[in-house]
Amino acid sequence: MANLTIDQLTSFTGTPQSSDLIIIHDGTNAKKITYAELFNKIFSGSTSLQADGSQFNLTGHIIPTTNDVYDLGNAEYKFRDLYLGSNTIHIGNKTISETNVDDSMEIKNISVPSSSTSEGNKGDVVFDENFMYVCINTNTWKRINLDNTWS
Repeated sequence: MANLTIDQLTSFTGTPQSSDLIIIHDGTNAKKITYAELFNKIFSGSTSLQADGSQFNLTGHIIPTTNDVYDLGNAEYKFRDLYLGSNTIHIGNKTISETNVDDSMEIKNISVPSSSTSEGNKGDVVFDENFMYVCINTNTWKRINLDNTWS
């Protein structure tokens, strides 16, 4: 495989050999790593990575070699969308899952429902001066009278 910089690399043909070298340069320092070492450091299990010039297609897991060190994007360069299955996202010792999101309550800045069948999503909560409205299922609301005499 010929030596190419990232801006020159639009596509390549052939199969990289495990002994092919990849040179990583940060503008000051350069490091040589073989194709095989790169995949051993980045990917676990039976992983494959294919590039077609506009996207990477991955089969397998991406596991970092060091815990709690690497980022996905940054404050300036963010990913636009993230598509995930219904399993759990772990943030520190907290989790977000399809189940606990569905069971959560969210106070919305929307108009109060005009009837018990007004449009709404399970967990939506809104207030006015007399009632708290809770959407208990899609388009199914209950309301609770707020006690004005409480002091």
